Amino acid sequence: LTITILLSFYLARTIARPIRRLASAAELIRSGTTGRQARPEFSVARRDEIGELAMTLRDMTDALWQRMDAIERFAADVSHEIKNPLSSLRSAVETAARVKDPEQQRKLMTIVLEDVARLDRLITDISSASRLDAELSREETGPVDVDRLLSTTAEVHAQTHPDGPRMVYDRANPRPIVMGLEDRLGQVVRNLVANAVSFTPPTGTIRL
Repeated sequence: LTITILLSFYLARTIARPIRRLASAAELIRSGTTGRQARPEFSVARRDEIGELAMTLRDMTDALWQRMDAIERFAADVSHEIKNPLSSLRSAVETAARVKDPEQQRKLMTIVLEDVARLDRLITDISSASRLDAELSREETGPVDVDRLLSTTAEVHAQTHPDGPRMVYDRANPRPIVMGLEDRLGQVVRNLVANAVSFTPPTGTIRL
């Protein structure tokens, strides 16, 4: 009986109490009533399953905060991008109501149509980004040969832009392999190349 009682106290101190602390920290995180330091910091001193559970909770909490920070930055960027065409649209509409010259009214209506089309593109891009974000959270990543991805991009550019800027590909050594989604990484590279092409004169050089 004495051994059983002592063992119960030992288990309560080393297992039950830490688990309750982890449960309390998880509840605080779930309720949103605490900041980033809600998780108990005893994972370094413990090398057992409880320590692994604490480290997992810590990593999960950090990932959650990073996710929230990314959402806040995205919302701020979206707000900034939408305000610009809205301001231009409002100015054009207010001016058109006072202008009597048909030619000036026609120019203002052209600005209005351009701003509306810009807003439509922004909303479409935001919707596509949201769908892509949800898609990336469900797909499994795999090894991607970055050298092959970039060399293919350079070859496609040479074939599709024979009269445009020249592209030079600096091959890395050793060839880098990263974990990711090859199709989506390729899309990112193509977008960057398209931006470089649009801002480079035909006689210029793009270094990839």
